[in-house]
Amino acid sequence: MKRIIKIEKYFVVTMLVLLILLVFFSAVFRWFGVSIAWSVDTAQMLFAWVCFIGSDLALRQNKHVGINMLTQHFPPAVQNGLALALNIIMLAFCCLTVVFGTNLAIVNYKRMFNTLPISYSLVTSAGPVGCALMASTFIRRIIQNVHNIKAKDYSQIHFMQVDEDIKEECKA
Repeated sequence: MKRIIKIEKYFVVTMLVLLILLVFFSAVFRWFGVSIAWSVDTAQMLFAWVCFIGSDLALRQNKHVGINMLTQHFPPAVQNGLALALNIIMLAFCCLTVVFGTNLAIVNYKRMFNTLPISYSLVTSAGPVGCALMASTFIRRIIQNVHNIKAKDYSQIHFMQVDEDIKEECKA
């Protein structure tokens, strides 16, 4: 699992750097009157992959937006139950996105980019891949929530505590 995290991290960082450089140099060239037509399509593809793979990295480190003003006042057992329910709902959403996103990627295989000789399914496949990675994170969290209920130990309710081992790996 830690190896996958490391691969995700390097993938996202590399794609984000490429995206930034591509957009920057495209703007500079456009200022000089030279248009790089393929830069828009390439930037769109890189952005989709950075968003979906980066979403899993953010999820593992509890960096997604969350509002806990109400739930933090509940007893730990209730907080764990709510976390379990939300994790199950999000797992179901991710699974649906994997199924329907894969279908969309298959349907789009003949659709080509306007300026690139590659299939548009390279963009649409980012969704199912990213959601499959997020689904694995939600499964780990559900297992932790169930373990909390069985052990009546609610010290790891909060999402960021579930993935402490991953935080250490991401720092490296």
